[in-house]
Amino acid sequence: MLTPFIKGALSVGELSLYLRQLVRDAFPFVAVYGEISNLRTVKGITWFTLKDAASQISVVLFQADHASLQQPLENGQSVLVEGRIDVYVASGRYQLVAKKIRKLGVGELQRQFEVLKEKLRNEGLFSPEKKLPFPALPKHIGIITSPEAAALQDFLQILRRKNWKGSLLLSPSLVQGNGAPSAIMKAFRRLQQRPEIELIVLIRGGGSFEDLNCFNHEGLVRFLAQRRKPLLTGIGHETDYTLCDFIADKRAETPTAAAEILANAYQNALQQRQNNLQRLRRAFEFRYQNCRQRYGVAEMSLKRFCPSHMIEQQRQCCLQLSKDFDNACRRQLQNKQYAFDKICSRIQTVPLAFHIREHREKLKTATDRLQQCFRQTYELHTQRMEQLSQRLQAFSVERQLKRGFLIPLANDGCTLQSFSPSSDNPQYVQHQSGTYRVQIVK
Repeated sequence: MLTPFIKGALSVGELSLYLRQLVRDAFPFVAVYGEISNLRTVKGITWFTLKDAASQISVVLFQADHASLQQPLENGQSVLVEGRIDVYVASGRYQLVAKKIRKLGVGELQRQFEVLKEKLRNEGLFSPEKKLPFPALPKHIGIITSPEAAALQDFLQILRRKNWKGSLLLSPSLVQGNGAPSAIMKAFRRLQQRPEIELIVLIRGGGSFEDLNCFNHEGLVRFLAQRRKPLLTGIGHETDYTLCDFIADKRAETPTAAAEILANAYQNALQQRQNNLQRLRRAFEFRYQNCRQRYGVAEMSLKRFCPSHMIEQQRQCCLQLSKDFDNACRRQLQNKQYAFDKICSRIQTVPLAFHIREHREKLKTATDRLQQCFRQTYELHTQRMEQLSQRLQAFSVERQLKRGFLIPLANDGCTLQSFSPSSDNPQYVQHQSGTYRVQIVK
């Protein structure tokens, strides 16, 4: 049923334009306070969500109004925004166009988050000693998220694009709202009961601080602190931090970053495996060639010291010596035959009677010279023999006895053993005991 002041049917765009005009006219100026979340700036235009415990509204601050900011905006700040209400025609959403922003302080949700984080840190729940060892190459992974979430599709797309090989087990759960903490704990229990699961991944796409506040639930954080299997979280955007991220064994900035961690680890493991296989193959080939070379050396050494090889070697040596001997005899025989043939040819060219007469004359001359030489040698040796006989007879004992000899005797008739001739009379000799006469014996 049409309103009374609109006549005829309207298109979506016309209705959005009509509503924008109504909102602009109704709210030309408003002042709204709340807490900043999902703050982002692109090309000088800043967007954020202004929220409280009951509701939230989108706020846009254009580049021309940035001069009104006294200090940079941050998530969790409590601010007072002055501006006007407008409708974004393209999406049909209303928003607050800020003209001036003043800081009021830290928001209540952000303050509660910081208080709980400090409390859990003081209890040691975030300490590195509480972390479980992260598996280097998990093959069976459990996932906790909403089956309809776009983050799950992004996560699976990254794994498919990276050719990740493994099994995934989805444990569906709410990831937003008041019932999300208990649903996440139930999903976690289901995965922990599966012995093949090596790693549990908790993922959720981006959203406002209120959308992600279920991951800051104290009961959920304390439950995850008692986990028995490693936990990887990929919640929100890069700048979003939840208490589940602090309690997890490893945090990824986004769900796709979590998939990148798993896929890259798998690719690195594959590359490492290929490198190890190549090194193993090269080492095996080197060892094989080395063993083959050593085997060849050992085989040659064994052949050298083998009796059959030594016998065969000696047999070959004997055969070679026999061949060398035959060749030497053959060459010697050939040389002798050549010399004999040469002599025969010379004999045939010279008359035999001439040769006989010539050699007979040479023989007669040689015989005469030999007889003459023998005669001269005999005469020479005869003369030397006669000279030696005369010299021998001159020193003969018989001849000395014929000539006679002297015996020096003492007065008592004893022979003197030691004496010297007397210089006065040769018939006397000098002795220690006196002078004695020499007796001549013939």
